[in-house]
Amino acid sequence: MKRMTKIRLIVFWAKLAAILFTLPTAAQSLNQHQADLDAYLKALNENNKVMTAVYVTENGVPRYEHYAGLASVEDNSPISAQTRFRIGSVTKTFTAVLIMQLIENNKLSLDTKLNQFYPDIPNSAQINLKHLLSHRSGIFNYTNDPDYTSFMTTPQTKEQLLSRIRGYRPEFSPGSKHKYSNSNYVLLGFIIESLYDKPLKEIITKKITQPLNLNSTYYGNSIEIEENEASSYRHNGHWIKQAETHMSVPHGAGAIVSTAKDINQFFTALFGGRLISSDSLRAMMKLEDGYGLGMTAAPFGEKKFYGHFGGIDGFVSAAGYNTKDGLNVTVLSNALNYNFNDVLIAVLKTMYGLSIDIPDFSAKPIKLSEKILSAYEGEFASTQVPIKIRFWVENGRLMSQAEGQGALPLIAYSETEFRFDPAGIVINFNKPSASSSRTNGFILSQGGGKYEFKRQ
Repeated sequence: MKRMTKIRLIVFWAKLAAILFTLPTAAQSLNQHQADLDAYLKALNENNKVMTAVYVTENGVPRYEHYAGLASVEDNSPISAQTRFRIGSVTKTFTAVLIMQLIENNKLSLDTKLNQFYPDIPNSAQINLKHLLSHRSGIFNYTNDPDYTSFMTTPQTKEQLLSRIRGYRPEFSPGSKHKYSNSNYVLLGFIIESLYDKPLKEIITKKITQPLNLNSTYYGNSIEIEENEASSYRHNGHWIKQAETHMSVPHGAGAIVSTAKDINQFFTALFGGRLISSDSLRAMMKLEDGYGLGMTAAPFGEKKFYGHFGGIDGFVSAAGYNTKDGLNVTVLSNALNYNFNDVLIAVLKTMYGLSIDIPDFSAKPIKLSEKILSAYEGEFASTQVPIKIRFWVENGRLMSQAEGQGALPLIAYSETEFRFDPAGIVINFNKPSASSSRTNGFILSQGGGKYEFKRQ
């Protein structure tokens, strides 16, 4: 469950950085790189960039774990192996597993129509469970409702959420395309409850967490620091506590709380055949427009990790399993002031025996005159990546914008170096020529990748 950022540029560059790596053919020893990863995560925490819980296994065997930051800034409570995070949309994989279990027990099928449960939802006679599971229903995402923030922190009944979902106009014909919508998984959660005649909280416990002994995984409630549950934060000069979404609101789309270890064990069990059949798992893993049934896949070089990402309030989560070599990575965060994708890349590079760079946080922002900034105005392109970037000066600041994407403000750290920290972007311009007083290009660095751009 996540209110998606409008800044598409961050997403593009972040994913691109992961794709371009060339990796070893097999996982190598972690020993020589583990200290660097420890130092990297420690540096991010000490410089107020991110608080994290990282847990990695290989074929079920623990390989790495690291905890940095505070579960509660107000109480000075450190994050530990026992810290429980809201995992947002990683919940969707749990919900999908429950649906697949019902299908295996002949209670449902992927072609079961939504109108069997909620006939008053528009297009319900054409929407089937597969459409809901794969975000191809056309049902509007209720967390994108302009009024969402007015009700997200207060309890919502089933009828209140259904009433909201019923009131939205369909965005497209069922099955015609993919568009992520939390509404799909709220409806799936309600369908599960109706078939078991029990709250989703109890069903998750009985069907998933108890059989797997996941004692720190459950449908959440109000955050309790005393119960090892973390609060979430955003950074604005200091860490500011985020408002809590009431967990009746995300329901089957994002209401689960867990630890990094428990989430890792859940995915080990899922891919190990302990929750659903191999046929059901293959169905979940079959991607269309980048999404399967409660599951997506993230590339890392030529490798592929199946799992899910999540975000709710200030929490961010990522869980991925490589079916080829059994590497299973879980990273949870309750406070982010950095590009989360860069953190994931650092963890993955370490696991595959690749070196990582520890960011230099000693540099401080500086103020440059508009005359100096004007040397960087213009449009630039790269032969390495299919994207053009335009720069201009606005209100004494250098702005950047990639084609078809949002504008980003850049912060100067020298006369030629500029950064956009939320995406981990560093831009180093070539010095302006004496004849034209303009730069002829720059190097863009992100996630370990370096891309050269030239003036058009």
